[in-house]
Amino acid sequence: MNIFNNAALLIGIPLLFAFSIPLFGFISKQLTKWVTIFVIGFNATFSLYILLAHKFPSVVVMGNWVPPFGENLYVGPVAVFLVTVVSLIGLLIAIYNLWAIKGGDVTRFSVLFLMYIAGASGIILTGDIFNLFIFMEITEITSYALAAYGPERRALGGAFKFLVVSSIGSTLYLLGVMLIYTQLGTLNIAEIAARIGQTTPGLLTFAGVLLISGLAVEAELFPFNGWVPDTYTGAVNGVSAALSGIGAIAGVYALFRIVMTVLGKDGMYVLTYGKLDLMAVIAILATATVVIGELSALTQKNVKKMLAYSSMAQMGLVAAGFSIGSTLGVYGGIFQLINHSIAKSMLFLIVGVLVAAGVGERIENFKGLWKRSPFLSLAFTIGAFSMLGFPLFAGFWSKFAIVGASIQRGGWYDFIIGLVLFASVAEAFYYLRIVTYIFSSTEMEKPKIKVNLSPAIPIFILAVAIVAIGVYPNLIGNFSMQSAGEFTHKMKDYVLNVIPTITAH
Repeated sequence: MNIFNNAALLIGIPLLFAFSIPLFGFISKQLTKWVTIFVIGFNATFSLYILLAHKFPSVVVMGNWVPPFGENLYVGPVAVFLVTVVSLIGLLIAIYNLWAIKGGDVTRFSVLFLMYIAGASGIILTGDIFNLFIFMEITEITSYALAAYGPERRALGGAFKFLVVSSIGSTLYLLGVMLIYTQLGTLNIAEIAARIGQTTPGLLTFAGVLLISGLAVEAELFPFNGWVPDTYTGAVNGVSAALSGIGAIAGVYALFRIVMTVLGKDGMYVLTYGKLDLMAVIAILATATVVIGELSALTQKNVKKMLAYSSMAQMGLVAAGFSIGSTLGVYGGIFQLINHSIAKSMLFLIVGVLVAAGVGERIENFKGLWKRSPFLSLAFTIGAFSMLGFPLFAGFWSKFAIVGASIQRGGWYDFIIGLVLFASVAEAFYYLRIVTYIFSSTEMEKPKIKVNLSPAIPIFILAVAIVAIGVYPNLIGNFSMQSAGEFTHKMKDYVLNVIPTITAH
């Protein structure tokens, strides 16, 4: 067991500065935004160093009590990769917020955003199922407040829906944790994963259903995702980008860390203990999420709400990849999760610039946008093409891997991927409709849109990243494959790295 306690700074530094932000606020409201950039920049730099220097796998031991007796963080391929993405996306959104966040309590917004980053990082790094609940609560509470930020009344309605649904989800998750604790007397993920076979099958199945129901709220799976459209649409665009690009990563990670590592069996295809194969249940929920999300997006006239439904559908596709249970399927799911995070964050940021310029959120407002802003038009088109999985764009490789994994698995997964591909036809229609509007001509000449440097930098970087990954998929493909191996070989690549002396039961 390699101990690398410095990785705890990825949670500790954002939390420390979050509580210190009000002091900077006394000096200048603008200073709090720069402090936020500095702190998230530290996280991005440090996590990128751990990733590229291969300082993993390692265990962060809390209070000198080694697992399973004490609490720990696990710095493995999955955690390092996803925390790096969360930090980089968070950094770009923080840069965007220099321009976007003007009114309201800027100091409070900065506090909440740093706590949001800390909570999402904690979900990914923790090695304890109860601490996962604590970090979920930090992320969710800050999400409510961030979603309610802004002058529009619709923000309050979306935030309230999220509060109600996620509160129910958190309760269900905590009940599932309690059932597992009563069976095994431990909260350590690695120890539970090794001893899960000792539990009563019926009780374990019930606990698994509770855990999935709770985590599916954050992962945006049907029928627990009713909060998504109104919350994403009502929030300011920087927050919508964070919910879609950061919160979704943490939610999907938590769901499949529990299902595949805690409840799963090692094998060619991951199955789960208990009387019910929970991976099959997730496959059904994922398929329903894709179909409902895409068809709902197709009917929207508001671009922001369309992107919200599209986010739901993309999370369904990610979950479908994971649910196949093979290394290739999980690889495709992780790859698609990262592609979604990059592209959807960029699309929300672009909409924010357009709304501020007076363009509006309705699809018909995008007519002739090419003449007003070639930069934003091209960036939006790149994001749309990546979402559709066009060749030479990032989304192509992840969708190709998910389809290939489904074909390898065979059986009823062929039917599932068939439904997913059918729903993708609707996705092609609504994205290409907007792109067509963008490059169409209008009778009236409208003023050019000037894009400030602060929003232009993150939009440009995200657009370049989409094309770069599309041309050189190994930029993130290798990390995605390493991460997939950790999920599908839990004993070798997770449990024994945390507790080397344990044996499976």
